[in-house]
Amino acid sequence: MNSLPLVGDRVSYSGYLGTVKFVGNVKNTTGTWLGIEWDDPDRGKHDGVKDGKRYFSCRIPNAGSFIRPSVQVIRGVSFLQALKAKYVEELYGSTSQEKVTLGSSNGVIVEAVNLDKIRNKLANLGRIREVSLENEFVSRVDEPGSIRETCPNVQGLDLSASLLSTWNVVADIAVELPVLQRLALNRNRFAEVPLDTLKITNSFQSLTDLQLNGSLMSWRQMQHVTSFMPKLVSVELGNNQLCELEYDDIHNSHSTIRNLNLEGNKCKDWTCICRSLCTYKHLDRVILTSNEIDSIPPLTDVSFVLKELKHISLSANNIKSWNDLDALPMWCPSLTSLSMIGNPLVQSGDEVRYSRPFIIARIPTLEILDSTAVSARERTDSELLYLSYISRWFNLRESKISITQLMREHPRWKELSIKHGTAISESMTHQDRLSSKLIEVQVQKMFAPTPSEISEWTSIRVLPTMSLKVFELKIRKTLNIEKDSRCSLWLKMSDGTWVELTDIAHDLDWLGLESGSQIICCVTVQ
Repeated sequence: MNSLPLVGDRVSYSGYLGTVKFVGNVKNTTGTWLGIEWDDPDRGKHDGVKDGKRYFSCRIPNAGSFIRPSVQVIRGVSFLQALKAKYVEELYGSTSQEKVTLGSSNGVIVEAVNLDKIRNKLANLGRIREVSLENEFVSRVDEPGSIRETCPNVQGLDLSASLLSTWNVVADIAVELPVLQRLALNRNRFAEVPLDTLKITNSFQSLTDLQLNGSLMSWRQMQHVTSFMPKLVSVELGNNQLCELEYDDIHNSHSTIRNLNLEGNKCKDWTCICRSLCTYKHLDRVILTSNEIDSIPPLTDVSFVLKELKHISLSANNIKSWNDLDALPMWCPSLTSLSMIGNPLVQSGDEVRYSRPFIIARIPTLEILDSTAVSARERTDSELLYLSYISRWFNLRESKISITQLMREHPRWKELSIKHGTAISESMTHQDRLSSKLIEVQVQKMFAPTPSEISEWTSIRVLPTMSLKVFELKIRKTLNIEKDSRCSLWLKMSDGTWVELTDIAHDLDWLGLESGSQIICCVTVQ
């Protein structure tokens, strides 16, 4: 391919991938230039403007630059060229002798004959099921029928960071892989050109999993493409700079998608998010980690309810208010699993030490919180602790607040009071219960593999129904232990010996912790 690349072609140059946005002359220079929008914006110098004249535009500001056409501008290879280069070892000749090292590089060297027989067997691409051609510069399809003839049984294909320019090229490849189920297209850039609907309709009939992370595809583009994938179950669209999910009930009204990963985007408006997601009638799991969600308002339109959603990750957002957690069950009535790590609500404030039991008490269907199971006993204790808190909160404000206001601040109060047979009038009992449910444990860290005697301790109050896994997370936060450090927890016994606690699934009560117990966290820095 010695001709100049065309606008829209994908290229690799000095290890950087980019898209050709301009081919031609540039004012005040001689010769031909290529205007490139780089996938990595740090490689760019401008957004297509030179000396006041715009030659092209970039989706990401300052991701563009001009380069000269040269042999260093790699325009890619065909699918089969990349496949054979990676998976087929070149034959040496049937009669040749070869030296083979057995063991390590200093091992025994022996001579072997007819290794080409083994290479021929390994080169049988018809048996291959999983293919990874990430960073192999695939840019085009081969002659019709040749891919199907060579590797018809491929079920998983990774074409991430390739030089594929359009979805039509992807469809040309996929149509020759009749049992393809998993397709990774991360960190590609597809031009917004009309889809060949006749071609794409027949290309993804068996596909169940699709990865489009870091591809800068819009929500609407994703919906349009996936509408041609009748068996699709999981879609990953992380780190795509999505600020909103454009509402469109045309392309996904019959979608089979159950899992959506939207991690690392810039989505903020909860109502708009749910408005778009609710059209996916079978949606079961959504990852919204590391977005910009800062509030979950009360539900005002029941048509936006995510009825089937059971698992959601809201970690590393900006949720600050308990009212947001109170509203969540209205939007997601079937929710069983929730992740909230990294939000201000569970990291700071007067109630942060109660964040886990308060979340459990506020969401009645919750079975897993931050990857740790919620036992029946932990739920009961959490709800009783929450009622105790409400009672104390009400009594401190009794002259200024009505029951109506109380229920507005704590929507589950009446339901939980009936469930556990308690009432506000039992205020003293509740205040006593708030203290009595917690145990006070002495903790300290030590940079050593095993513990030894120390004199200074830090006190923390915890529920005895807390799991050891959650307890360790609380100790890490209290003692400012880096998350990458390895920790082991040691309990001091009555005879002065130390016993390591290893069963993370059991609660503190089962492990024998009580008020006054001393725990040393032995830290090993990686």
